[in-house]
Amino acid sequence: MNSFKTYICIDDTDEIGYEKSTGEIAEEIKQYIEDEFDIACSLVTRHQLFLHEDIPYTSHNSSMCFTCNLTQNQKEQIKQYIISYLNKYSAPTSQPGLCIGFEKDIANKEELINFGLDAKQKVLTKQYAYEMAQKQGLDLSEHKNKGQGVVGALAGVALRVSGFDGRVKGKFETNKEFMSVEELLQFDFIDEVRFKNEKLASNDIIVKTTQALKTVFLEHKSVLLIQKCEEGYEVVKKEDLKSY
Repeated sequence: MNSFKTYICIDDTDEIGYEKSTGEIAEEIKQYIEDEFDIACSLVTRHQLFLHEDIPYTSHNSSMCFTCNLTQNQKEQIKQYIISYLNKYSAPTSQPGLCIGFEKDIANKEELINFGLDAKQKVLTKQYAYEMAQKQGLDLSEHKNKGQGVVGALAGVALRVSGFDGRVKGKFETNKEFMSVEELLQFDFIDEVRFKNEKLASNDIIVKTTQALKTVFLEHKSVLLIQKCEEGYEVVKKEDLKSY
């Protein structure tokens, strides 16, 4: 059977002080797919959504998304696994949402992306999210309490589809004070090294790497951003990546 690029996104699975964050749950779901189906999954991206008193987010209002290639049967099996996982392991007061679907089924990517961009600056309703998901051929579902996480789950897929949003989950300590761009590109989670203005950095540039390596999602790639410093160039700090 043919396999197709599949988007999987979850939102609102935790609560303050809960043992598992939404990012950790996304990583565990990804690990299950890789282990049980022997299917490689992409890096997980974190998508920042609108912070507003009318939105019941836990702490940062962000959703987690990744992709993999699945057949129709695999997609249905994995969907059922994720639903049972969310029901069992998401926090008692959480409002989990799940969005899963094939890229080939998205009817209008521009319209979907606009939904994601709106979710970064407006309060959107569940009804609107369900209408948009149905229109775009994506499977959207809620799994506890009021299920408000469906808005973020759909928005996360929309922003991942855009290829220009999100920070890649996780960070890496090099234990080296300096590395060349060429050396940095040997890490499998770094596709490109760019300056903050998004211009590509040449391979011979030496970068101060005492900061943890944290990448962002640009042009559908995991990109490490660097900037000028007193010693030449340095990795952009995590706290300076909030705009992504």
